[in-house]
Amino acid sequence: MYPFQKLVLPSALLAQKNGQLPAQMLAKVKTGGLMYAPVAAHFNRLFDDALSNGIKLVNIGDYRSFDGQLKMFMDRYSLNNQGRNPQVTRQYEGKTWYLKPGKAPSAAPDPTGKKGSNHGWGLAMDLGLNANGKTVALDSDARVRDWMCANAPRYGFFLQTADKSSKEFEFWHWQYVLGDANPDGSVAPAAPATSAPAGTPALRFDFPGKPLRKGSKGDAVKLIQSIVGATPDGDFGARTEARVKEYQAKNGLSSDGVVGKITWAKMFG
Repeated sequence: MYPFQKLVLPSALLAQKNGQLPAQMLAKVKTGGLMYAPVAAHFNRLFDDALSNGIKLVNIGDYRSFDGQLKMFMDRYSLNNQGRNPQVTRQYEGKTWYLKPGKAPSAAPDPTGKKGSNHGWGLAMDLGLNANGKTVALDSDARVRDWMCANAPRYGFFLQTADKSSKEFEFWHWQYVLGDANPDGSVAPAAPATSAPAGTPALRFDFPGKPLRKGSKGDAVKLIQSIVGATPDGDFGARTEARVKEYQAKNGLSSDGVVGKITWAKMFG
């Protein structure tokens, strides 16, 4: 009943640090808050679909910076076991930390940025339900629970475990798991997710009308940079040109560093 697939990290995030994403890689979502920009677009479609079915989703946790993760961790965990049952432990700074009674689990922060909460990648959203102006638990309404389980995977969002008895089960926590792959909007995939080839598009976009090359600037350049793994600053410089050439070579294209119609189509369909 509960949808789960193993999370695959989008290739553009591999060069980033958890909880330290550049502002250009984040976008606002319709619940309020921020997510990794390509994933935000998928989430907004999920939000609109839910709203058309009389379900208003509420943000209770979006992108989480390292400082935000650390603050939450210190609020929720203690070096002393205070008797929570079931107990959930985390490792931080070489020590075992115990979840406090009445607190929900959270990931241990990682100063290196290699690990950390999926909120720190901008891929997760904690959700509540707007019920007559009040925020209540998402699964407090059976119809909403069943709707989310049936429809959230159509947009790439799954729970972090399908086992309701697990200490890690959180019905409010929905995360985008498809990496660079594009959800088809039809039905929940039955097979576990696998890593998509680097450069597979997260979204489809129209060609901007002219080739993009060294010296080009703007949002279209940011999209290219997010695909090839360059810093998405909107400035097509030498580093972006080099990454584009690498992408073209890996995909059997003319390695000239110019994103014309053919390279754009390979990137974005």
